[in-house]
Amino acid sequence: MTGSNSASIASFITFLQDKGRWSDEAVQRVRASLRTSYLPFDVVVTELGISRDEDLAEWLSEFLVVPRVGMPEIELLARNCEGFDLSFGRAHGIIPIDRDGEDQMIAIANPLDGSAVTLLEYYFDAKLQIRVFSRREIVSTIDTLISKTSAPTDVPSSGNYDFEEDVDRLRDIALEAPIINLVSTIAQNGFDSGATDIHIEPFQDRIRVRYRRDGLLSNSEIIPKATLSGIATRIKILAGLNIVERRLPQDGRMRLALRGKEVDFRVSVIPSVHGETIVLRLLHAQIQSLDLVDLGFDQSSRKAIDDLIQAPNGVLIVTGPTGSGKTTTLYSLVKKLNREGIKIFTIEDPVEYQMEGITQLQVNPAVELDFARALRSVLRQDPDIILVGEIRDRETARIAIQAALTGHLVLTTLHTNSAAGAVTRLRDMGVEEYLISATLRGAIAQRLVRVLCSCATSEGGGCLSAACPSCSGQGYSGRRAVYEILRMGPALAAALEARASEAEIEEQAIAHGMITVAACAERLVREGVTDRKEISRVLNTSDAA
Repeated sequence: MTGSNSASIASFITFLQDKGRWSDEAVQRVRASLRTSYLPFDVVVTELGISRDEDLAEWLSEFLVVPRVGMPEIELLARNCEGFDLSFGRAHGIIPIDRDGEDQMIAIANPLDGSAVTLLEYYFDAKLQIRVFSRREIVSTIDTLISKTSAPTDVPSSGNYDFEEDVDRLRDIALEAPIINLVSTIAQNGFDSGATDIHIEPFQDRIRVRYRRDGLLSNSEIIPKATLSGIATRIKILAGLNIVERRLPQDGRMRLALRGKEVDFRVSVIPSVHGETIVLRLLHAQIQSLDLVDLGFDQSSRKAIDDLIQAPNGVLIVTGPTGSGKTTTLYSLVKKLNREGIKIFTIEDPVEYQMEGITQLQVNPAVELDFARALRSVLRQDPDIILVGEIRDRETARIAIQAALTGHLVLTTLHTNSAAGAVTRLRDMGVEEYLISATLRGAIAQRLVRVLCSCATSEGGGCLSAACPSCSGQGYSGRRAVYEILRMGPALAAALEARASEAEIEEQAIAHGMITVAACAERLVREGVTDRKEISRVLNTSDAA
């Protein structure tokens, strides 16, 4: 934005600061977004969750010293809009509402857009009287006008309109009030329900929205298929993705203000037979607590983990399948280690949780910045502790081992089924046994099991009511970890160097005090924390009585 338009926005921001309506942080966020976004000023403000659109319209009216008026009746508007391009009005948040002699009164959502105001003066060949309305009200009014005054074929329809090359039309659809509200409602419902993921799945005649809570997906709502283009475009805009690319998968990140909180979402868009399927991961939900107690680790296990992470160097591995809470556990360890005098780097794909006091790096395959290259670079930054999001290949494994040998503590993850499996996985990647035994401090294998809801435990495991606010009739509310902790010692190191099998390594670890995941789960059943059915589901065992 340039010229007088920028000055007007700057003056308005100063006006809001002087009135105490925007904090310094809010101002910084708006200015940063305006530098990188093509969206109108009012849309940027409302999308950031800084102010409601109704409040913004009122404050703009006060700033410009123009009166607030109500929207005229549709019949009067229809006469005032004769010859006016309603598609242009919808896209720019503008509608003529009255004509008073030589003056033209217009409703506008972004009166600080100097170029639009100048264009309107030229278009109407009249002096403008500006009245500020929210973009939502203007777009809704125009939609009503179109439905009453145009044939159905004149109305753009996201269901049968070809948007492949029509970037402007896609943006217009994504800025319509119904689409904005629909995407916000879907995100809000996921946030309110405590979901970790939101799945937007198109089928031939409908869109299914499902929410993953406590590890399981639940059918939630069906929405019209005609809204798919608008929803996909809206999410792509918020995530900074290519809105016309429908042939290739895209990944990004967006932020929404929900219930007064800034919530980050990881966005994945993939083409399917019936349109683009979208998954939104609520990143706030991945780290609800950074305390090992809340994660489910008992006192003796916390003491064992504390001993492992106090080592000045070495490798500590957290293992488990996707969604087993590995990132949460890693960050709980980083939080304990994060203190003055310690330099901590993280290398992740993506950075899912931002923490004060540490340096975080996201890998980017598009510029050939993979885990191995990033790790080599980070080692030149003189770190004390390095978190590597995942060891995926032999090169990354060897660099991590080398980092441990040269005095660094490396925290990382692997996808294996057991703690002993982490040892053999490193060996399969080509790391020599003597290097593993010299650097590996320990491995934590974990799963997440659902916890019985109070409505279930109170009746011996049967859910009392589908209306239970905690579990919605599922019988479970929340999750906690079941785990096993393998600690490398002389006997285990000797077995490893003798090329012991995974089963032999596990047997040796148990002989030296390791409590297996299965034994940990059995203890939770005895304590009434969960039940055998849940343990059977998570550990894929028989549902013994």
